[in-house]
Amino acid sequence: MDTCLCVFTKSPVCGQVKTRLLPVLTEKQAYDTHIHLMQHCLSQTQGHDWQRQLWATDTSHPYIKEIAYRSEMTLYEQQGENLGERMAFAARESLGGFKYVVIIGTDCPSLDADLINEAVTKLKSGLDVVLGPAVDGGYVLVGLSLMVEKIFTNIEWGTNRVLETTRSRLEEAGMNYYELEVQRDIDRPSDLDYLQQAYATLFHSIGVSLSLPQSDHEPG
Repeated sequence: MDTCLCVFTKSPVCGQVKTRLLPVLTEKQAYDTHIHLMQHCLSQTQGHDWQRQLWATDTSHPYIKEIAYRSEMTLYEQQGENLGERMAFAARESLGGFKYVVIIGTDCPSLDADLINEAVTKLKSGLDVVLGPAVDGGYVLVGLSLMVEKIFTNIEWGTNRVLETTRSRLEEAGMNYYELEVQRDIDRPSDLDYLQQAYATLFHSIGVSLSLPQSDHEPG
């Protein structure tokens, strides 16, 4: 097996996950949203062509240990002061034992085995990097066949400039890269309306019952 799929997630602590949804959700609802999105992601990304690793912020958390065991995933703790440092660490570690690494989060319900496979196929065709753009200007997936430190350093994470900056860094470094179709994370109140329409079963499993604000037009 030459490919590693690193799934990044926050260990679930009520009041500390999905905090950007708190204007319209309670802390418990935001917590449940995080849990159900994580479960959905792990069920959607099962495959036999890659080894899955769960990279969590706290590997001692009981739920994280349980879901890693149930999903037959090796558990690792994220290392670094910011998202870039944490992803870079995971990429370096994984590329030490695998030819290809794909890093994803658990917030994008449309990420599935087909998209992962498309990314891996592109990497195996000789590309250096594959990106999965997000509608909010970030990305939901990054795949690498070699380490590119520049795409993880001095990035304004959480802004709508992440993808643009990453593209520029790749072009400056002369890297060959490919972009998948644009996907949507569930991060902001407006994303809940999308979740309700596109993934009704997942939305209702969270137990959210409220009138979503129609004036919230922030991108996902």
